[in-house]
Amino acid sequence: MTIITIKKGTKYYEQSEILHDIHFTLEQGERVTILGKSGSGKTTFLKILAGLVAFDSGSYEKAEVKISYISQKPVLFSHMTVLENVVFPLKCQKIARKQREAIGREFLEKSQLSKWADMYPYELSGGQQQRVSVARALISKPDLLLMDEPFSSLDVRLGREMRQWVFSQIEDLHIAAVFVTHHYEEAKIFSERILLMEKGLLTQASETEIDAFFGDGMSWEGVYYPLSDWYLASEGIPVHIESSLVLYGQRYWSVILENTGEQKFIIAGDEAVNLGEKTCIAPVRRKQDA
Repeated sequence: MTIITIKKGTKYYEQSEILHDIHFTLEQGERVTILGKSGSGKTTFLKILAGLVAFDSGSYEKAEVKISYISQKPVLFSHMTVLENVVFPLKCQKIARKQREAIGREFLEKSQLSKWADMYPYELSGGQQQRVSVARALISKPDLLLMDEPFSSLDVRLGREMRQWVFSQIEDLHIAAVFVTHHYEEAKIFSERILLMEKGLLTQASETEIDAFFGDGMSWEGVYYPLSDWYLASEGIPVHIESSLVLYGQRYWSVILENTGEQKFIIAGDEAVNLGEKTCIAPVRRKQDA
């Protein structure tokens, strides 16, 4: 089912065109990532999808769906405890207090925030506040989740844990999601579709454009290959395996280049290796051409 259809959407701010001739559709359960430099119009577009801002021209059709929005910075009620903040959407749905608090404590446990349930936002770190925002957005089981770099304020370990939990919730509940990020790993493991916002234009991003955006990719025998073309191999560029995970049926590898110490995120390969093991990476095309 199509839940959003936009045709020729245009938005101005102080006579400057922020979004130009946007065409966009979103299906129920579809996961879309939007890449773009700061000031390209990504956040404005998310706010329009959320109904917080309107296009100045063009058409925007939206089905009757429940929407949750996670902004870059946490926006919490300062006079409410962590638990009260998280269960606020359930209160708006007139769910009984005992029931909503039980659901809220379960979400706080998944977000590793249980021990702060009775504290107020000012007593938490910025990363903890953002985790509260994430839990509040998911607790009502929305049909559409809009995320504007929600994990950027979290440390690497916690950000990865939260990311995996959020993405699993999205998949399990068949939630449609639009995700703005500057993180290569997040874009690659999350999306069915990756779009590029540039100077107010929204277009489908090619693999080359994605890798160019993140500044990633490597040369091999005089040919430049995006990271999406590399796999674990018995010969090639020496690396050490840092971590491995499986999401949506695909295995992903985080590797450290032996000669430079750089981290690269490789999204192809099924070899059985152990963390810390020394191996190599090589372009997929080299394997296919051999």
